[in-house]
Amino acid sequence: MKVTAGAWREALHLATVESMPTGHSVSAHRMRGVTRTAAAVLVTAGLTLGAVPAAQASHSSEVAEAATSHATYPAPGQPVITPPPRNSEATSTVEKGEGDLRVATLHADLVAEGESADAEQLVSPLASGNHVRARLIARTVQMNDPDVLVLTGVSYDESERIAEQMQQLYFAAGQNGQRGISFPHYFTAPTNSGQESGADLDGDGTIGGPEDALGYGEYPGQYGMIVFSKHPILADEARTFQRFLWRDLPENSMPEEYSELEEAIVRLQETSMWDVPIEVSEDGEPLHIVASSIASKVPSEADAARAEDIRRVLADYVSGRAWYLSDDDGRHGGIDPLAPFVVAGTPTAQVSAQPEDLSPLLDSPALQDPEPEAITEVPLSTRPGSLEETDPTATRYVPGEQDRRASFVLPQATLDVSAAGVFWPGPGEFGHSVVDPESGYSLQSRLVWTDLTLQD
Repeated sequence: MKVTAGAWREALHLATVESMPTGHSVSAHRMRGVTRTAAAVLVTAGLTLGAVPAAQASHSSEVAEAATSHATYPAPGQPVITPPPRNSEATSTVEKGEGDLRVATLHADLVAEGESADAEQLVSPLASGNHVRARLIARTVQMNDPDVLVLTGVSYDESERIAEQMQQLYFAAGQNGQRGISFPHYFTAPTNSGQESGADLDGDGTIGGPEDALGYGEYPGQYGMIVFSKHPILADEARTFQRFLWRDLPENSMPEEYSELEEAIVRLQETSMWDVPIEVSEDGEPLHIVASSIASKVPSEADAARAEDIRRVLADYVSGRAWYLSDDDGRHGGIDPLAPFVVAGTPTAQVSAQPEDLSPLLDSPALQDPEPEAITEVPLSTRPGSLEETDPTATRYVPGEQDRRASFVLPQATLDVSAAGVFWPGPGEFGHSVVDPESGYSLQSRLVWTDLTLQD
Protein backbone atom coordinates (compact mmCIF):
# COMPACT_ATOMS: atom_id res chain seq x y z
CA MET A 1 0.00 0.00 0.00
CA LYS A 2 1.42 3.40 -0.98
CA VAL A 3 0.62 6.73 0.61
CA THR A 4 1.02 9.85 -1.51
CA ALA A 5 4.35 11.53 -0.93
CA GLY A 6 2.92 14.95 -0.35
CA ALA A 7 0.90 16.99 2.03
CA TRP A 8 -1.27 19.99 1.60
CA ARG A 9 -3.54 22.37 3.43
CA GLU A 10 -7.23 21.53 3.43
CA ALA A 11 -8.79 24.66 2.02
CA LEU A 12 -11.63 25.46 4.37
CA HIS A 13 -13.62 27.87 2.24
CA LEU A 14 -17.11 26.64 3.08
CA ALA A 15 -18.34 30.21 3.40
CA THR A 16 -17.16 31.41 -0.01
CA VAL A 17 -18.43 31.06 -3.54
CA GLU A 18 -14.99 29.83 -4.49
CA SER A 19 -15.95 26.37 -3.29
CA MET A 20 -19.27 26.26 -5.12
CA PRO A 21 -19.84 24.03 -8.18
CA THR A 22 -19.96 25.97 -11.44
CA GLY A 23 -21.10 24.62 -14.75
CA HIS A 24 -20.30 20.94 -14.29
CA SER A 25 -21.67 18.82 -17.11
CA VAL A 26 -22.52 15.22 -16.31
CA SER A 27 -22.63 12.59 -19.03
CA ALA A 28 -25.59 10.36 -19.70
CA HIS A 29 -26.30 7.59 -17.24
CA ARG A 30 -28.53 4.58 -17.35
CA MET A 31 -31.07 3.71 -14.71
CA ARG A 32 -33.02 0.49 -15.12
CA GLY A 33 -32.58 0.59 -18.87
CA VAL A 34 -33.52 4.23 -19.25
CA THR A 35 -30.84 6.58 -20.57
CA ARG A 36 -30.86 10.14 -19.40
CA THR A 37 -28.63 13.01 -20.36
CA ALA A 38 -27.72 15.05 -17.32
CA ALA A 39 -28.06 18.78 -17.70
CA ALA A 40 -25.23 21.18 -16.89
CA VAL A 41 -25.62 22.70 -13.48
CA LEU A 42 -24.82 26.28 -12.60
CA VAL A 43 -24.91 27.29 -8.94
CA THR A 44 -24.47 30.97 -8.27
CA ALA A 45 -25.62 31.34 -4.67
CA GLY A 46 -22.84 31.58 -2.07
CA LEU A 47 -22.91 29.55 1.12
CA THR A 48 -24.12 31.56 4.10
CA LEU A 49 -24.64 30.58 7.67
CA GLY A 50 -28.37 30.46 7.01
CA ALA A 51 -28.19 28.40 3.83
CA VAL A 52 -28.37 25.05 5.59
CA PRO A 53 -30.11 25.28 8.97
CA ALA A 54 -28.31 22.27 10.48
CA ALA A 55 -24.86 23.60 9.68
CA GLN A 56 -24.53 27.08 11.18
CA ALA A 57 -22.42 26.37 14.24
CA SER A 58 -21.00 23.08 13.06
CA HIS A 59 -18.48 24.41 10.57
CA SER A 60 -17.92 27.98 11.72
CA SER A 61 -15.33 27.00 14.33
CA GLU A 62 -13.36 25.02 11.77
CA VAL A 63 -13.35 27.93 9.35
CA ALA A 64 -12.15 30.26 12.10
CA GLU A 65 -9.44 27.83 13.15
CA ALA A 66 -8.16 27.53 9.61
CA ALA A 67 -8.09 31.30 9.25
CA THR A 68 -6.07 31.85 12.42
CA SER A 69 -3.77 28.86 12.71
CA HIS A 70 -3.02 28.16 9.02
CA ALA A 71 -2.69 24.49 9.96
CA THR A 72 -1.57 21.96 7.38
CA TYR A 73 -2.70 18.37 7.29
CA PRO A 74 -0.08 15.95 5.96
CA ALA A 75 -0.81 12.48 4.72
CA PRO A 76 0.04 9.87 7.34
CA GLY A 77 3.79 9.77 7.96
CA GLN A 78 4.64 12.55 5.51
CA PRO A 79 6.33 15.91 6.15
CA VAL A 80 4.51 19.21 5.95
CA ILE A 81 5.26 20.93 2.65
CA THR A 82 3.85 23.79 0.62
CA PRO A 83 0.26 22.99 -0.37
CA PRO A 84 -0.44 22.50 -4.09
CA PRO A 85 -2.90 24.73 -5.92
CA ARG A 86 -6.61 24.19 -5.47
CA ASN A 87 -8.12 21.49 -7.66
CA SER A 88 -4.82 19.60 -7.72
CA GLU A 89 -5.08 16.10 -9.14
CA ALA A 90 -3.40 14.77 -5.96
CA THR A 91 -6.66 14.47 -4.07
CA SER A 92 -6.41 11.04 -2.48
CA THR A 93 -4.41 10.13 0.59
CA VAL A 94 -3.79 6.64 -0.81
CA GLU A 95 -2.80 6.03 -4.41
CA LYS A 96 -4.38 3.28 -6.48
CA GLY A 97 -2.05 0.96 -8.31
CA GLU A 98 -2.02 1.33 -12.06
CA GLY A 99 -4.89 -0.66 -13.50
CA ASP A 100 -6.50 -1.32 -10.09
CA LEU A 101 -10.20 -0.90 -9.48
CA ARG A 102 -11.17 0.67 -6.15
CA VAL A 103 -14.49 -0.43 -4.64
CA ALA A 104 -15.62 1.57 -1.61
CA THR A 105 -18.61 1.89 0.68
CA LEU A 106 -19.72 4.65 3.03
CA HIS A 107 -22.73 4.88 5.32
CA ALA A 108 -24.08 8.35 4.61
CA ASP A 109 -26.78 9.03 7.23
CA LEU A 110 -28.19 11.32 4.52
CA VAL A 111 -31.88 11.65 5.36
CA ALA A 112 -34.54 14.31 5.79
CA GLU A 113 -35.09 15.54 9.32
CA GLY A 114 -38.14 16.80 11.23
CA GLU A 115 -41.38 15.38 12.57
CA SER A 116 -43.15 15.43 9.21
CA ALA A 117 -40.10 14.60 7.11
CA ASP A 118 -40.24 12.67 3.88
CA ALA A 119 -37.79 11.98 1.08
CA GLU A 120 -38.98 14.99 -0.89
CA GLN A 121 -37.84 17.23 1.97
CA LEU A 122 -34.26 16.13 1.35
CA VAL A 123 -34.44 17.05 -2.33
CA SER A 124 -34.87 20.79 -1.76
CA PRO A 125 -31.88 21.29 0.60
CA LEU A 126 -29.67 19.23 -1.71
CA ALA A 127 -30.63 21.41 -4.68
CA SER A 128 -28.70 24.36 -3.25
CA GLY A 129 -25.39 22.54 -3.60
CA ASN A 130 -24.69 23.62 -0.01
CA HIS A 131 -26.06 20.73 2.02
CA VAL A 132 -23.35 20.30 4.64
CA ARG A 133 -23.56 16.54 5.13
CA ALA A 134 -23.71 15.93 1.38
CA ARG A 135 -20.58 18.06 0.95
CA LEU A 136 -18.80 16.11 3.68
CA ILE A 137 -19.74 12.87 1.97
CA ALA A 138 -18.52 14.18 -1.39
CA ARG A 139 -15.31 15.50 0.11
CA THR A 140 -14.59 12.14 1.73
CA VAL A 141 -15.24 10.33 -1.54
CA GLN A 142 -13.09 12.74 -3.54
CA MET A 143 -10.15 12.25 -1.19
CA ASN A 144 -10.31 8.48 -1.73
CA ASP A 145 -11.24 8.40 -5.44
CA PRO A 146 -13.16 5.10 -5.71
CA ASP A 147 -14.18 3.72 -9.09
CA VAL A 148 -17.30 2.13 -7.61
CA LEU A 149 -19.06 3.50 -4.53
CA VAL A 150 -21.87 1.86 -2.56
CA LEU A 151 -23.51 4.66 -0.59
CA THR A 152 -25.77 3.31 2.16
CA GLY A 153 -28.07 5.09 4.59
CA VAL A 154 -29.31 7.57 1.97
CA SER A 155 -32.99 8.29 1.32
CA TYR A 156 -34.69 7.01 -1.81
CA ASP A 157 -37.15 9.10 -3.82
CA GLU A 158 -39.14 7.72 -6.74
CA SER A 159 -37.92 10.42 -9.12
CA GLU A 160 -34.30 9.56 -8.23
CA ARG A 161 -33.43 13.22 -7.85
CA ILE A 162 -31.37 12.55 -4.71
CA ALA A 163 -29.04 10.25 -6.65
CA GLU A 164 -28.78 12.76 -9.51
CA GLN A 165 -28.13 15.66 -7.15
CA MET A 166 -25.38 13.80 -5.32
CA GLN A 167 -23.59 13.20 -8.61
CA GLN A 168 -24.14 16.56 -10.28
CA LEU A 169 -23.96 18.98 -7.35
CA TYR A 170 -21.61 17.24 -4.94
CA PHE A 171 -19.35 14.52 -6.34
CA ALA A 172 -18.71 16.35 -9.63
CA ALA A 173 -18.08 19.62 -7.79
CA GLY A 174 -14.73 19.98 -6.04
CA GLN A 175 -15.23 20.28 -2.28
CA ASN A 176 -12.78 22.30 -0.18
CA GLY A 177 -9.95 22.20 -2.66
CA GLN A 178 -10.58 18.63 -3.76
CA ARG A 179 -10.96 17.67 -7.38
CA GLY A 180 -14.48 16.78 -8.53
CA ILE A 181 -15.10 13.13 -9.31
CA SER A 182 -17.47 11.97 -12.03
CA PHE A 183 -19.75 8.97 -11.60
CA PRO A 184 -21.65 9.03 -14.91
CA HIS A 185 -23.52 5.85 -13.97
CA TYR A 186 -25.61 5.03 -10.94
CA PHE A 187 -28.13 2.45 -9.80
CA THR A 188 -30.81 2.86 -7.18
CA ALA A 189 -34.11 1.13 -6.44
CA PRO A 190 -36.94 1.16 -3.86
CA THR A 191 -36.32 0.24 -0.23
CA ASN A 192 -38.44 -1.38 2.47
CA SER A 193 -37.37 1.30 4.95
CA GLY A 194 -40.35 3.25 6.26
CA GLN A 195 -42.89 1.37 4.13
CA GLU A 196 -46.01 0.82 6.24
CA SER A 197 -46.83 -2.82 6.99
CA GLY A 198 -50.34 -2.35 8.38
CA ALA A 199 -49.46 -4.64 11.30
CA ASP A 200 -48.34 -4.20 14.90
CA LEU A 201 -44.90 -5.74 14.39
CA ASP A 202 -43.34 -4.40 17.58
CA GLY A 203 -46.27 -5.53 19.76
CA ASP A 204 -46.88 -2.19 21.44
CA GLY A 205 -50.65 -2.29 20.84
CA THR A 206 -50.69 0.31 18.07
CA ILE A 207 -50.13 0.16 14.34
CA GLY A 208 -47.82 2.69 12.75
CA GLY A 209 -44.44 4.24 13.33
CA PRO A 210 -40.92 3.23 12.34
CA GLU A 211 -40.92 -0.06 14.28
CA ASP A 212 -44.03 -1.27 12.43
CA ALA A 213 -42.66 -0.51 8.99
CA LEU A 214 -41.50 -3.29 6.66
CA GLY A 215 -38.02 -1.93 7.34
CA TYR A 216 -37.22 0.55 10.06
CA GLY A 217 -37.88 4.15 9.01
CA GLU A 218 -39.77 7.30 9.96
CA TYR A 219 -40.96 7.79 6.37
CA PRO A 220 -41.08 5.74 3.16
CA GLY A 221 -37.65 5.52 1.59
CA GLN A 222 -35.76 6.92 4.61
CA TYR A 223 -32.85 4.47 4.39
CA GLY A 224 -31.83 3.22 0.97
CA MET A 225 -28.73 2.73 -1.17
CA ILE A 226 -27.13 4.09 -4.33
CA VAL A 227 -24.36 2.45 -6.35
CA PHE A 228 -22.23 5.03 -8.19
CA SER A 229 -19.77 3.96 -10.87
CA LYS A 230 -17.23 5.39 -13.27
CA HIS A 231 -17.93 2.36 -15.47
CA PRO A 232 -21.17 1.44 -17.25
CA ILE A 233 -23.79 -0.30 -15.13
CA LEU A 234 -25.76 -3.07 -16.82
CA ALA A 235 -28.99 -1.95 -15.22
CA ASP A 236 -31.19 -4.30 -17.27
CA GLU A 237 -29.33 -7.25 -15.78
CA ALA A 238 -29.45 -6.06 -12.17
CA ARG A 239 -31.37 -8.11 -9.64
CA THR A 240 -33.19 -6.72 -6.58
CA PHE A 241 -34.56 -8.68 -3.62
CA GLN A 242 -36.76 -6.15 -1.86
CA ARG A 243 -39.94 -8.27 -1.71
CA PHE A 244 -38.55 -11.67 -0.65
CA LEU A 245 -40.50 -12.77 2.45
CA TRP A 246 -38.67 -13.63 5.65
CA ARG A 247 -40.80 -16.76 6.11
CA ASP A 248 -39.56 -18.14 2.77
CA LEU A 249 -36.01 -18.44 4.07
CA PRO A 250 -35.39 -22.04 5.15
CA GLU A 251 -34.66 -22.38 8.88
CA ASN A 252 -35.37 -18.71 9.41
CA SER A 253 -35.29 -16.97 12.78
CA MET A 254 -38.69 -15.26 12.53
CA PRO A 255 -40.26 -14.76 15.99
CA GLU A 256 -42.73 -17.49 16.93
CA GLU A 257 -45.22 -14.91 18.18
CA TYR A 258 -45.76 -13.51 14.68
CA SER A 259 -49.28 -14.17 13.42
CA GLU A 260 -50.01 -15.74 10.05
CA LEU A 261 -50.87 -12.28 8.75
CA GLU A 262 -47.54 -10.86 9.93
CA GLU A 263 -45.64 -13.80 8.48
CA ALA A 264 -47.29 -13.10 5.13
CA ILE A 265 -46.25 -9.43 5.28
CA VAL A 266 -42.76 -9.18 6.73
CA ARG A 267 -39.97 -9.11 4.17
CA LEU A 268 -36.47 -10.29 4.94
CA GLN A 269 -34.62 -7.17 3.86
CA GLU A 270 -34.85 -4.01 5.95
CA THR A 271 -33.80 -2.01 2.90
CA SER A 272 -33.05 -4.32 -0.03
CA MET A 273 -30.33 -6.52 -1.48
CA TRP A 274 -29.04 -5.90 -5.01
CA ASP A 275 -26.84 -7.64 -7.53
CA VAL A 276 -25.56 -4.86 -9.80
CA PRO A 277 -23.28 -5.90 -12.70
CA ILE A 278 -20.70 -3.30 -13.80
CA GLU A 279 -18.80 -3.37 -17.08
CA VAL A 280 -15.32 -2.68 -15.74
CA SER A 281 -13.57 -3.68 -18.98
CA GLU A 282 -14.56 -4.05 -22.60
CA ASP A 283 -13.65 -7.71 -22.89
CA GLY A 284 -13.86 -9.14 -19.38
CA GLU A 285 -16.79 -10.38 -17.36
CA PRO A 286 -18.87 -7.74 -15.56
CA LEU A 287 -18.03 -7.29 -11.88
CA HIS A 288 -21.12 -7.89 -9.75
CA ILE A 289 -21.61 -5.57 -6.79
CA VAL A 290 -23.76 -7.39 -4.24
CA ALA A 291 -25.03 -4.56 -2.04
CA SER A 292 -26.97 -4.70 1.21
CA SER A 293 -27.73 -2.40 4.12
CA ILE A 294 -29.58 -2.44 7.42
CA ALA A 295 -31.47 0.61 8.65
CA SER A 296 -29.92 2.68 11.45
CA LYS A 297 -31.39 1.98 14.89
CA VAL A 298 -30.89 0.05 18.12
CA PRO A 299 -32.30 -3.36 17.12
CA SER A 300 -34.73 -5.42 19.15
CA GLU A 301 -34.22 -9.17 19.62
CA ALA A 302 -36.34 -9.82 16.53
CA ASP A 303 -34.37 -7.25 14.55
CA ALA A 304 -31.08 -8.86 15.54
CA ALA A 305 -32.35 -12.25 14.38
CA ARG A 306 -33.49 -10.72 11.11
CA ALA A 307 -30.08 -9.12 10.59
CA GLU A 308 -28.36 -12.48 11.09
CA ASP A 309 -30.64 -14.03 8.47
CA ILE A 310 -29.88 -11.15 6.09
CA ARG A 311 -26.17 -11.85 6.39
CA ARG A 312 -26.76 -15.58 5.90
CA VAL A 313 -28.66 -14.91 2.68
CA LEU A 314 -25.82 -12.69 1.44
CA ALA A 315 -23.35 -15.53 2.02
CA ASP A 316 -25.70 -18.09 0.43
CA TYR A 317 -26.23 -15.88 -2.61
CA VAL A 318 -22.54 -15.73 -3.56
CA SER A 319 -21.68 -19.31 -2.61
CA GLY A 320 -24.20 -21.28 -4.66
CA ARG A 321 -26.57 -22.13 -1.79
CA ALA A 322 -29.42 -19.69 -2.56
CA TRP A 323 -31.67 -22.16 -4.39
CA TYR A 324 -34.61 -20.89 -2.31
CA LEU A 325 -34.15 -17.20 -3.16
CA SER A 326 -36.28 -15.34 -5.71
CA ASP A 327 -35.72 -11.79 -6.91
CA ASP A 328 -38.32 -9.11 -7.56
CA ASP A 329 -38.71 -10.28 -11.17
CA GLY A 330 -39.34 -13.90 -10.16
CA ARG A 331 -35.90 -15.27 -11.07
CA HIS A 332 -34.65 -17.92 -8.66
CA GLY A 333 -31.22 -18.81 -7.33
CA GLY A 334 -27.99 -17.05 -6.56
CA ILE A 335 -25.29 -15.32 -8.53
CA ASP A 336 -23.91 -16.78 -11.75
CA PRO A 337 -21.16 -19.17 -10.56
CA LEU A 338 -18.72 -17.77 -13.15
CA ALA A 339 -19.30 -14.11 -12.23
CA PRO A 340 -16.67 -12.15 -10.28
CA PHE A 341 -18.25 -10.27 -7.40
CA VAL A 342 -17.77 -8.01 -4.39
CA VAL A 343 -20.11 -7.86 -1.40
CA ALA A 344 -20.27 -4.25 -0.22
CA GLY A 345 -22.41 -2.19 2.11
CA THR A 346 -23.55 -2.08 5.72
CA PRO A 347 -25.10 -5.44 6.68
CA THR A 348 -25.02 -4.51 10.37
CA ALA A 349 -26.97 -2.28 12.72
CA GLN A 350 -25.15 1.02 13.13
CA VAL A 351 -25.79 1.41 16.86
CA SER A 352 -26.39 -2.14 18.06
CA ALA A 353 -25.85 -2.56 21.78
CA GLN A 354 -24.80 -6.21 21.39
CA PRO A 355 -22.07 -7.82 19.27
CA GLU A 356 -23.42 -9.07 15.97
CA ASP A 357 -22.65 -12.43 14.42
CA LEU A 358 -20.64 -11.71 11.27
CA SER A 359 -19.36 -15.26 10.80
CA PRO A 360 -21.68 -16.15 7.86
CA LEU A 361 -19.90 -13.48 5.84
CA LEU A 362 -16.40 -13.36 7.30
CA ASP A 363 -16.02 -17.15 7.42
CA SER A 364 -17.57 -17.87 4.03
CA PRO A 365 -15.17 -19.77 1.73
CA ALA A 366 -16.62 -17.80 -1.20
CA LEU A 367 -15.41 -14.49 0.26
CA GLN A 368 -12.16 -13.01 1.48
CA ASP A 369 -11.82 -10.39 4.18
CA PRO A 370 -8.92 -8.01 3.43
CA GLU A 371 -9.34 -6.69 6.99
CA PRO A 372 -8.77 -3.06 5.93
CA GLU A 373 -7.22 -0.93 8.64
CA ALA A 374 -6.98 2.76 9.37
CA ILE A 375 -4.51 4.61 7.16
CA THR A 376 -2.83 6.61 9.91
CA GLU A 377 0.28 6.90 12.04
CA VAL A 378 -1.52 8.51 14.97
CA PRO A 379 -2.27 5.93 17.70
CA LEU A 380 -5.91 4.89 17.66
CA SER A 381 -5.91 4.70 21.45
CA THR A 382 -5.94 8.49 21.55
CA ARG A 383 -9.11 8.84 19.46
CA PRO A 384 -12.66 9.54 20.62
CA GLY A 385 -14.51 6.23 20.78
CA SER A 386 -11.47 4.39 22.06
CA LEU A 387 -12.04 2.54 25.30
CA GLU A 388 -9.62 -0.23 26.23
CA GLU A 389 -8.56 -1.28 22.77
CA THR A 390 -9.60 0.18 19.42
CA ASP A 391 -10.20 -2.02 16.41
CA PRO A 392 -8.19 -0.56 13.49
CA THR A 393 -10.84 -1.93 11.10
CA ALA A 394 -13.66 0.03 12.82
CA THR A 395 -15.79 2.10 10.47
CA ARG A 396 -18.35 3.64 12.83
CA TYR A 397 -18.13 6.03 15.77
CA VAL A 398 -20.88 5.52 18.37
CA PRO A 399 -20.95 8.15 21.16
CA GLY A 400 -20.11 6.67 24.53
CA GLU A 401 -19.32 3.23 23.13
CA GLN A 402 -16.50 1.38 21.44
CA ASP A 403 -15.94 2.10 17.76
CA ARG A 404 -17.19 -0.78 15.65
CA ARG A 405 -16.79 -2.33 12.27
CA ALA A 406 -20.11 -1.84 10.49
CA SER A 407 -19.34 -1.39 6.76
CA PHE A 408 -17.61 -3.98 4.59
CA VAL A 409 -16.06 -4.53 1.18
CA LEU A 410 -15.61 -8.30 0.81
CA PRO A 411 -14.32 -9.49 -2.57
CA GLN A 412 -14.74 -12.94 -4.06
CA ALA A 413 -12.14 -15.31 -2.62
CA THR A 414 -10.40 -15.74 -5.99
CA LEU A 415 -9.99 -12.02 -6.78
CA ASP A 416 -6.59 -10.37 -6.46
CA VAL A 417 -6.63 -7.72 -3.71
CA SER A 418 -3.71 -5.29 -3.93
CA ALA A 419 -4.62 -2.96 -1.05
CA ALA A 420 -7.40 -2.05 1.37
CA GLY A 421 -7.99 0.59 4.00
CA VAL A 422 -10.29 2.58 6.24
CA PHE A 423 -10.21 6.36 5.81
CA TRP A 424 -9.46 7.29 9.40
CA PRO A 425 -6.71 9.95 9.56
CA GLY A 426 -5.74 11.29 12.97
CA PRO A 427 -5.01 14.79 14.26
CA GLY A 428 -2.47 16.53 12.03
CA GLU A 429 -3.12 14.20 9.11
CA PHE A 430 -4.77 15.05 5.83
CA GLY A 431 -8.56 14.72 6.02
CA HIS A 432 -8.82 14.46 9.81
CA SER A 433 -11.62 17.02 10.02
CA VAL A 434 -14.13 14.83 8.17
CA VAL A 435 -13.75 11.94 10.64
CA ASP A 436 -13.17 13.83 13.90
CA PRO A 437 -16.36 13.43 15.99
CA GLU A 438 -15.22 16.07 18.46
CA SER A 439 -15.31 18.75 15.78
CA GLY A 440 -19.10 18.63 15.50
CA TYR A 441 -18.58 18.81 11.75
CA SER A 442 -17.82 15.32 10.57
CA LEU A 443 -19.29 11.97 9.59
CA GLN A 444 -19.83 9.25 12.16
CA SER A 445 -19.07 6.58 9.58
CA ARG A 446 -15.79 6.12 7.72
CA LEU A 447 -15.25 5.16 4.13
CA VAL A 448 -13.74 1.70 3.62
CA TRP A 449 -12.16 0.64 0.32
CA THR A 450 -10.52 -2.31 -1.39
CA ASP A 451 -8.34 -2.20 -4.52
CA LEU A 452 -8.72 -5.08 -6.98
CA THR A 453 -6.33 -6.07 -9.74
CA LEU A 454 -8.69 -7.44 -12.38
CA GLN A 455 -7.51 -9.53 -15.31
CA ASP A 456 -9.14 -8.94 -18.69
